[in-house]
Amino acid sequence: MKNFTIIAINCNLEEDYREYQVKSEAAMWNQLRAIRNSLVDTDLNRGARVEVKDELGNLFKDITFRRNSKGKIEMPNAVKETCRYTKVKAAKLAAQAEAEAKKAAKRAAGRRYREKKKAAKAAAAQAEETK
Repeated sequence: MKNFTIIAINCNLEEDYREYQVKSEAAMWNQLRAIRNSLVDTDLNRGARVEVKDELGNLFKDITFRRNSKGKIEMPNAVKETCRYTKVKAAKLAAQAEAEAKKAAKRAAGRRYREKKKAAKAAAAQAEETK
């Protein structure tokens, strides 16, 4: 289980921030949603941002809060290594590659079977000729 440090920055000033310690990724998301729900328009206009660091101090998430066209607050992540869409896309590509590999193996097995059958038929015809 990873420990995370959430640093909530309300604007570009260094002294205007809060820090939270959480013990799991689920708790991290709960805290991020709580932060999102507590934001007001002035915070969003000033540039509300959150940096999440793991126990080693590496940047895990860099989230900037913003309103979308429907008025809801979005939380896009700027760290591509931990972005869930990148993970989903990679998993989808891996599944497609696995499916293609299965199809290729099946085609090769079918080809070997047909060649084996053709050879057996030719051997039977050769045996028939020699009789």
